[in-house]
Amino acid sequence: MTKPYLVVRASIEPSVMDEFVQWYEREHLPHVMEIPGVVRAYRSTCHRRGVNWTALYELRDDAAVHVAIASSQADRARRDWERWLPHVQDLSVEVYAGLGPLPTYHHWN
Repeated sequence: MTKPYLVVRASIEPSVMDEFVQWYEREHLPHVMEIPGVVRAYRSTCHRRGVNWTALYELRDDAAVHVAIASSQADRARRDWERWLPHVQDLSVEVYAGLGPLPTYHHWN
């Protein structure tokens, strides 16, 4: 079974990127790791135009997705971002989860 992932992508102003990375590592990531069901975190930066920050959070299982998103810890992590919003463009948060078995379709002529 595939684990679900929460993916955060953003375009952070390059002038604040170093400060943003320090904040992420020291403050935000510890808050994210307190969210029920989050088991791992990955991040990457890119030095090109457009999206230059990506964070990927692995969740324990499909049931953990709803619990995690609705938790007070997730609310705190979302509030952490408020100070950075003036320096962010194109912020997206997406959930990727595996599909269960799908019904097959048979076309009969």
